[in-house]
Amino acid sequence: MKYMKKLTSLLLALLMVMGLTGTALAADSGSITVDNPRNEQTYTAYKIFDVTYNSDKSAYSYTIAGNSEWFGTVQAFASASGSGMTLTKAGDDTNVYVVTTTNAFSAPKFAKALQADRAGKTGTQLNVAGGKASVSGLPLGYYFVTSSTGALCNLTTTDPNVTIHDKNDVPFDKVDDKESVDVGETVTYTITGKVPDTTGFTEYTYEINDTMSEGLTFNQDSVVVMIDGTVINDADITCNVDGNANKFKISIPVMNYKAKVGKTITVTYTAVVNEKAAAKIENNKATLTYSHDPTDATKTTTTPEDIETVYSAKIIIDKYKADSAETKLAGAKFILYKEDEGSKLYYKWNSTNKQVEWVSNQSDATEVTTDNNGAAEFIGLKDGTYYLVETEAPAGYNKLTDAVSVTINGASAVAADLSSLTVTQKIANQTGSTLPETGGMGTRMFYLVGAVLVAGAGVLLITRRRMSE
Repeated sequence: MKYMKKLTSLLLALLMVMGLTGTALAADSGSITVDNPRNEQTYTAYKIFDVTYNSDKSAYSYTIAGNSEWFGTVQAFASASGSGMTLTKAGDDTNVYVVTTTNAFSAPKFAKALQADRAGKTGTQLNVAGGKASVSGLPLGYYFVTSSTGALCNLTTTDPNVTIHDKNDVPFDKVDDKESVDVGETVTYTITGKVPDTTGFTEYTYEINDTMSEGLTFNQDSVVVMIDGTVINDADITCNVDGNANKFKISIPVMNYKAKVGKTITVTYTAVVNEKAAAKIENNKATLTYSHDPTDATKTTTTPEDIETVYSAKIIIDKYKADSAETKLAGAKFILYKEDEGSKLYYKWNSTNKQVEWVSNQSDATEVTTDNNGAAEFIGLKDGTYYLVETEAPAGYNKLTDAVSVTINGASAVAADLSSLTVTQKIANQTGSTLPETGGMGTRMFYLVGAVLVAGAGVLLITRRRMSE
């Protein structure tokens, strides 16, 4: 009876630690499947313990032979203080040992010991196909599965068909909803990850670190975290903001929600493009720091930086005298507009909020004036086609009669070359009075006056003749 209790204790301990269900008595062979194999990794299953049944297969225990290539590793682990594992010889005349455990047994620590000593051991490689890595036809037993990177995967009993999850599969992807922006626009960032495998962990770090460049202002109140489509209570999420408000850390207690491994984690937040972004590329860098060693909660891995960029541009007016590009003209005044579904929207710089606004009334538009270098500018513009309208010419010069078209396309801009984010539009002014053109109103007026004079002369001539007669 005492022996049976030990066997039952062993079974329960192993099944509880691994989170397995089902029965090992229903088949003579089993399979292992890794449902999230990582690219270019080789997965291998190592059989650590044999399974031994009683005569009617109503109970079983795990055993290891004294001549097993894993016996030395297992014995060393069991001999360590506090291991929670005991090896007991099955009989005086046998070289087989029964494996029993107590609540002190730690599957992660055992896995770590096996991983450290797996060199040269015989295993069965899993085949990768259809997004899975699997192997079938395995003798029932207690297996350790690892990859070529040395990642700690679950210990499992093929009981008979078991699916496990690679603990180092912690995807992390960040996107923004726009790249070309006006100053003052709000950009939405979305980070997508997956619920990690926290088996064996007593605590788990899932921490997003984000750093924005100075042209972006983080909106702390905009953070929304969802797991499997359900919004997580704000009180559960920690968002620590650095003093400059452009560096922050979001901590998510993933173990609290008991979500299924592989379910989607989504984090969204926004930032406003400020005036420091004019004619520049602004970066938003994010990393994910996560736990990777169940035996030591302080050990974490940080993903490479995921960088998203936004940019805005500016238009510079270069005003000069016609036929003398070196003679710059001060005092020319301009407004800017763009077309939106057949309507004109005029540029307005909100000096209070430091942002670009687009208004429908020309009288509300911002008017810029060229300086002594003939320069004036409109800042904080996204890609597109714009139109410059001269509202007042320099003294002694003719005002332009038509709008000047300017196109911005900053998609090719890189940190080393920002030239496409500054578009200089050269605009010449003619000096002297504006004379009517051929066919214009002025010419028609001369014709009309001349006709009236001719007609008057004819009437006068006829009148004089009649008076004379």
